[in-house]
Amino acid sequence: MRNKRGSTDFFSFLLYFIDIIIVNLSIYVSFIIKFGFNPPEFNFKPFLDMIPFISISYLIFMYVFGLNDILKNTAFEMIYSISLTVISLLITTSFISFFLRNFSYPRSVLLISTIIQLAFLSFWRIVAWKISRLKHGVKNCLIVGDLSIEDLLKKILCKYKDIYNIKFVCSSNSYNLFYFVDNVDIIFICSDVNAATKNKIIERTISLNKSIYIIPDMYDIALLNSRLTRVDDIPLLKVPRIGMTIEERFFKRVLDIVVSIIGIIVFSPIMIIMSITIKVTDKGNVLYKQERLTIDNKIFNVLKFRTMVMNAEKLTGPVLAGEEDPRITKVGKFMRATRIDEIPQFFNILLGDMSVVGPRPERPYFVEKYNKEIEEYKYRTLVKAGLTGLAQVLGKYNTEARDKLRYDLLYIKNYSMLLDLKVILQTIKIMFIKESSEGIKRDESLNNILQKYNKEITIDRD
Repeated sequence: MRNKRGSTDFFSFLLYFIDIIIVNLSIYVSFIIKFGFNPPEFNFKPFLDMIPFISISYLIFMYVFGLNDILKNTAFEMIYSISLTVISLLITTSFISFFLRNFSYPRSVLLISTIIQLAFLSFWRIVAWKISRLKHGVKNCLIVGDLSIEDLLKKILCKYKDIYNIKFVCSSNSYNLFYFVDNVDIIFICSDVNAATKNKIIERTISLNKSIYIIPDMYDIALLNSRLTRVDDIPLLKVPRIGMTIEERFFKRVLDIVVSIIGIIVFSPIMIIMSITIKVTDKGNVLYKQERLTIDNKIFNVLKFRTMVMNAEKLTGPVLAGEEDPRITKVGKFMRATRIDEIPQFFNILLGDMSVVGPRPERPYFVEKYNKEIEEYKYRTLVKAGLTGLAQVLGKYNTEARDKLRYDLLYIKNYSMLLDLKVILQTIKIMFIKESSEGIKRDESLNNILQKYNKEITIDRD
């Protein structure tokens, strides 16, 4: 296991090292294209001075846009992430050259190098992706759970079948549980497995040096970031409180004010155009106000561009919008697909009702419903509701409420300014990707999924 870990770490180091070489070599090639093999020192020296800044900036954007985990990305997702990384690097390099007063750094070199970086990084990353998949192979897997097995099984079969082979599926009280554990490479444990069984599985997998993945429950999330302490000679884990300190709330508010003002200024032309378009197309109200809950269950009116017909819920009452909802207008479909309908919420942020990052604000009707069904749902309002959040950048529109809640609780438990900045940048990434369930229909039966992918799995429910 240690050799395997060392091999993985070396591959990651090599991946990033070659990335950095490609990024900087592309700029050097751009100088050759612009000036020939002897570029003027006046122009070339600023590039040499900026190499450390360019390299560090690339590594940051690479991490933010998910290029550090190539195994589970598709080829399209990887190239899309590379495009965003390279564009972000172009913008950052321009700012760095401005602040360092390196005006001799040619702008044409910046543009040419961006094109070269995109081409060479895409080629290299596709090669590395293929190598990573071959190196990983197809691992035999076991899923342990009770009522929550099917959703995880469907998603692995539909998206990760080329790296995970689900060999066994069993309940937490199966007599064959440890036989299955012994005969697979990877174990997935669902959140409804009881603590005693979970501990036994973990002990067994540790002794066998096998990989294990756990869908976290509230207990698992609470233990995150625990600090080792002691009472005399007895070791203890101090579990941090869920929520933010006064200092964290202050700096988060400062970030909210700055980002909301910038957002209002930058998106003001789009807001004007959409206001005119909505008014001209169906002559109804431009903005839509709706009661939502934020921190401490405070009710406020969230602002959105209206995407449905007027009085859409007059007959239906509060219902979640479907993908092909007839109440959505033609302009509304476009705004929802591009998230433009959410832009007016920058005013909610400026007023202090919302934050840039946090759990999405939910309607009181649905909060009451989910509070009855999910005990931990009440913890979402320990922080302000957000324009975007971890559940939005890592989940999908049709992600189940329990899974969105896990992301929200993980955000609250792991809050930091750096996490907020990461989520903001990742939101840019998802803005231009059409929401998709990756070919999975929520009501599609497990048998249909198994037949579609021609899979035979030992399922032990006893």
